[in-house]
Amino acid sequence: MPEQEPDWCVLRRRAIGERIRTARRFRKLTQEQLAHLIGVDRRTIHRYETALRDAPLSVLVLIADALEMQLALLVDMSLELDMRGSQRDQRPT
Repeated sequence: MPEQEPDWCVLRRRAIGERIRTARRFRKLTQEQLAHLIGVDRRTIHRYETALRDAPLSVLVLIADALEMQLALLVDMSLELDMRGSQRDQRPT
């Protein structure tokens, strides 16, 4: 029988997922567009954002790059995610 993961793991996964979602929306990208940029399925992005699955470090690096942000902002909970200093995507909606 698998061991239940500690609460801090779940909380960390949720926080990372929320940061991915916040940055993706700030960049005006859909889950499908972000998935295409990093070479995964849209459902995979959904699973990361909703904390159903842990994103491997290699994927987190790709996500950070696609969202034009530092990896530390996605994973370091001691850093405040402040998108005000970033430029919004200027593509027409």
